[in-house]
Amino acid sequence: GIVLNLAEKRLYYFPEDGGEVRTYAISIGREGWETPLGSFHIVRKDKDPAWYPPESIRKEHAEQGDPLPAVVPAGPDNPLGQHALRLSVPGYLIHGTNKPWGLGMEVSHGCIRMYPENIAELFPKVPVKTPVTIVDQPYKVGWLGDELYLEVHLKDGEAPKPLREVVPSALAEAPGVSVDWGEVARAVSENTGLPRLVGGRKSTASGLYLDMIF
Repeated sequence: GIVLNLAEKRLYYFPEDGGEVRTYAISIGREGWETPLGSFHIVRKDKDPAWYPPESIRKEHAEQGDPLPAVVPAGPDNPLGQHALRLSVPGYLIHGTNKPWGLGMEVSHGCIRMYPENIAELFPKVPVKTPVTIVDQPYKVGWLGDELYLEVHLKDGEAPKPLREVVPSALAEAPGVSVDWGEVARAVSENTGLPRLVGGRKSTASGLYLDMIF
């Protein structure tokens, strides 16, 4: 199904056939209009959707001197773009956008925006009832071969976890795994959102620990 990680502003699609995982940049809800966390599913798919702005959004726009109509038809002025996946939580969608320069930011009223070409690729792959899990996980740890990498996506002002909680103990203490906690500390401090090499495991081919760039 689909997994959304708000912390890194990315969507992951895991195909049912176990094929290659696809990942896409997204925009999410801004402060006061946060995208909800939890387990949901797709209830409807709309091609060339019309947009019916809820009363709360129409009120906000009216107060800013930019009144909205009751319905915005499909077309280049529609903020939903050409594709929309409606979620089981009412009022929230995964959709395209007519403002692609806002991708990767917290700018929406809670919906998830995608580049038009990305949702056009995803749209036919996901049927109704596809599960959608929305999480907020600022630390991402993963293997590339025998090398262990860490990404950190902390928000401005967000306090980091204790270092020993950044890499799960079940992984850090696994037989044959070596973690350089100095590199973990640097990754947390720099908070770049880019993968950093922080460890490795015993090579099955040579029986030796891989050389790591520490």
